[in-house]
Amino acid sequence: MQPELGFMKNEEHNYTIPLAGLPFGHTDYQYVIDDNFFAEREYSEVKNGVVNLHLDVEKMETMFVLTLKFEGKVLLQCDRCGDDYEQKIGDSAEIYLKYGAEKGDEDEDVIIITKNDSEFDLSDLIYEYITLSLPIHRTHEKESQCNQEALEKLKGYQQSESDTMAANDNPVWKEMMKNLKDKLDN
Repeated sequence: MQPELGFMKNEEHNYTIPLAGLPFGHTDYQYVIDDNFFAEREYSEVKNGVVNLHLDVEKMETMFVLTLKFEGKVLLQCDRCGDDYEQKIGDSAEIYLKYGAEKGDEDEDVIIITKNDSEFDLSDLIYEYITLSLPIHRTHEKESQCNQEALEKLKGYQQSESDTMAANDNPVWKEMMKNLKDKLDN
């Protein structure tokens, strides 16, 4: 079955769009980013996930405008307890592919391509934008969802560390450190 004109569905894990044969105007693509995509990246923070990506490619005379919109869920490691948890993600971005004399990056949203480029691989851009959409603090929504056994062990380590710090508050050590600092300052 042929896709409708102006709409293409990509299910083969191929994230390359044809530039040469694309008609002027808008062409839509649908991708499902899954575990295989993340597994291809050796140092990926995301190992599992399903992200739906809608890509609109607008071909103009001197450039292409790529509009990416994605949403889904990925599996991340909780910073608080170390267990995996499911994180919802979603974002959008607009990228400009402009024709230039030689390839290069003009800035973060503009990519220079040459007239000889017949296709463009989106996989690195897709990974970059998914990674940028991840939260800075990656934790279960509620502390009660965390691995309680791990949290108890962490509290035990924190207590023994504070006990060690209190032992280091010995006045003899303080005087020695003060003398050392005075010698270094002179």
